Amino acid sequence: MNQQLELVRSQARTMWIYRWWALTLASLICVAGFTYVAYLPATYNVHAKIFIDTRSMLTPLLRGLTVSNNMITDTAALMRRTLLTRPNLEEVARRADLDLETTTSREFELLVTELGKDIRVSGTSSDNIYQISYTNQSSDAAKRVVDELLNTFLETALGETRKDNVATQKFLDEQIAEYERRLLEAENRLKTFKQQNAGMMPGDSVDYFGRLSSTQAQLAEAELRLREVVNQREALSRQVAGEEPVFGFAGDSYAAQSPELQQIELRLTSLRQQLDSSLLQFTDKHPDVVALRATIDLLERQKAEEQARIAGATPEGPPPVSQNPVYQQMKVALSNADAKVAALSTRVDEYRKRVGELKKLAGTVPEVEAELARLNRDYGLHRKNYQTLLERREAARMSQEVERTGEEIKLRVIEPPRVPLLPTGPNRILLFTGVLVVSFGAAGAFAFLLAQIKPRFFTSEELKEALALPVLGSVSLVANNRYRREKRLDVAIFAGGLGIVVTAYMFVMLVGLKKPAVYEQFHLIVSQML
Repeated sequence: MNQQLELVRSQARTMWIYRWWALTLASLICVAGFTYVAYLPATYNVHAKIFIDTRSMLTPLLRGLTVSNNMITDTAALMRRTLLTRPNLEEVARRADLDLETTTSREFELLVTELGKDIRVSGTSSDNIYQISYTNQSSDAAKRVVDELLNTFLETALGETRKDNVATQKFLDEQIAEYERRLLEAENRLKTFKQQNAGMMPGDSVDYFGRLSSTQAQLAEAELRLREVVNQREALSRQVAGEEPVFGFAGDSYAAQSPELQQIELRLTSLRQQLDSSLLQFTDKHPDVVALRATIDLLERQKAEEQARIAGATPEGPPPVSQNPVYQQMKVALSNADAKVAALSTRVDEYRKRVGELKKLAGTVPEVEAELARLNRDYGLHRKNYQTLLERREAARMSQEVERTGEEIKLRVIEPPRVPLLPTGPNRILLFTGVLVVSFGAAGAFAFLLAQIKPRFFTSEELKEALALPVLGSVSLVANNRYRREKRLDVAIFAGGLGIVVTAYMFVMLVGLKKPAVYEQFHLIVSQML
């Protein structure tokens, strides 16, 4: 710690030797710096505040029905994009008469560039208050610029919104017409395709392979049912062959009391009712309808045969005196079984025919279904886009109507631009202080640099440590009165020089606080001299 203190003390002693160099440099920097800061022209800052009121009763009522105007709600970005464009800046410069100060196109370009740099747009979206500010050496010019910026923003913001609405409406109309044309073309293609492939169209939710699988399953079920009924009929036939019938009355009374004829009539009545019900739901080619008609025809033939047999009986012969009820029931059951076999045979034949037709179309129907799916997909896509565009056009139309009422967003200037009485810049107090600090810092750095270039030794220990040689002896300085007076005078002169620098700083600071107009006059005088 002692070594470090000794090192600092040694450096300070060496720097003190070059104090006059440091004071000279500090004085030069202060003179140059104070003169430059005093010469800086006064600037005036003019600003205007805008309040954007987005509160409206229509906003919550029309939420989801209209399009939110994000271009105005994102106001800070809108202002920068609107105001700081090159054409707007050129127009503002001309309207504010700033172009009168330029003589060439290059000077005008530089003027517009500097104008864009000096414009500030600030604000927050929380309170919707935004500020436009501009700084210039002339207070009147600054106010004119802010006035023109404000007018440009108000005109451009609302004008761009209306232009955007018109462009959007036009674009939506064009797109709707285009998609309407595409939709009609897709409908015509779909209609033509269905007409050309009328017999191979899939169902609502079943494709070709589903139809084939379903038809094969129906065929297998019908064949199984047919085998069951055939077996049942064969069993009844064997049972009927083992019975001996006993007949009763002949003639008309016999025919009226014949149970077989009565059963046939009952079955015919029932089947005709079933046929009428089926025709209300199915066509003539439906398997159930075909089977019912085949059964009715079979029973009609059986009825005719029975009536002929009864009519051919001789009344004079000995009539039967009794009947066997078991035999009559078995005959009726056998007739029913024959009718079921006929109906199921017809159904099986129809299903086999369908399966065969579907298998013949194995290479065509999938392609037809794939093409139909593609046409339906194109038609659905065009229809969806068409409906979406219609909804958006209606939303844009309602948004435009809301904007025309002026109830959606209101722009109000809550603080118009005013000409400032006092300049707002430059901050000479801060600049003078900065010059003083920089001058002292540069002076100290310069003295330290000289101390490093030309070091001095003040004690024998420093010399011994620096040269790594033994010190045999040292000669001490005996200060007399004359030497002491010279040293005190030297310190006083140095303190006086330093005081002059500080006094100059205090003087320029006091003038800047009490009489800032002096610096404006100084700037004018120097500008005229230059």
